Amino acid sequence: MLPTCAAIHDLSCYAKSSLTVVLPTLEVMLVEACPVPTALLSSQTDGFTSYSFADTTQAMSEILSAWETLGLGFNAIYTGFLGSSAQLGYIRSFIRKQRLHANPLVLVDPVLGDGGKLYGPMQDTDVEAMRILACDADVITPNVTEAALLLGEPYQEQLDERTALEWARKLSLQTHAKVAITSVDLPSGKGIACFDASDEFLVPYQHLRASYPGCGDLFASLLLGFLLNKESFRTSIEASATYTSLAIERTLAQGYEHRHGVMPSLMFADLSRRMMSHVG
Repeated sequence: MLPTCAAIHDLSCYAKSSLTVVLPTLEVMLVEACPVPTALLSSQTDGFTSYSFADTTQAMSEILSAWETLGLGFNAIYTGFLGSSAQLGYIRSFIRKQRLHANPLVLVDPVLGDGGKLYGPMQDTDVEAMRILACDADVITPNVTEAALLLGEPYQEQLDERTALEWARKLSLQTHAKVAITSVDLPSGKGIACFDASDEFLVPYQHLRASYPGCGDLFASLLLGFLLNKESFRTSIEASATYTSLAIERTLAQGYEHRHGVMPSLMFADLSRRMMSHVG
């Protein structure tokens, strides 16, 4: 039986990000992904001058309540962008109740901002809500901006290796979760700063001259899939970085417009072969 994942993210109806990246990626990784939209947007927000935004808190709460009534259990709970800080209570209650009769892997991607700024719909109350939710996680995957916000540190465009690992360690102590800080600009290049119990490490990756919306969603989805496949944390981080870079490279080669987002389908054949080799 395939592992099941409650994917609690926003849904952008145009361009690739959030659920339109999360769902297909997890399905290729042989995970049954069950979407719970936290917001409904006309498009992802990066590169579009206007967009519609609908808070789906009521619908989200009704979905989670219906699942509880049915007694459904999940192998993983994976959260991203919250449509409002009011959703925090519903999600934490869902996690708590799932843990009463199961042992779900909880991954929180604390979607708050990038480049030292909050995303358009986000407010300071959302930062505090994400700090609380991160403490319910087994794994968190902030970018550098989000790590700074969660720690209450000033944003730094570049971190030295010691500071990057120190931030990962502090976040782990603060949340009791495994930590992967993505898109860290180091003096030696790009990397991911990780902390897992007493193990701290940096995973370097090739920096391509392109950045697309949805890359963070893709990395976190890959990480969750590999972890559910019983890969070690370090191996999962390394593999996730490799396949994310491959998707970016092929998206760039195909000439896709930045605002259309990363195209994970361009590397799905490679990813599927890896997954099927484990099944075989």
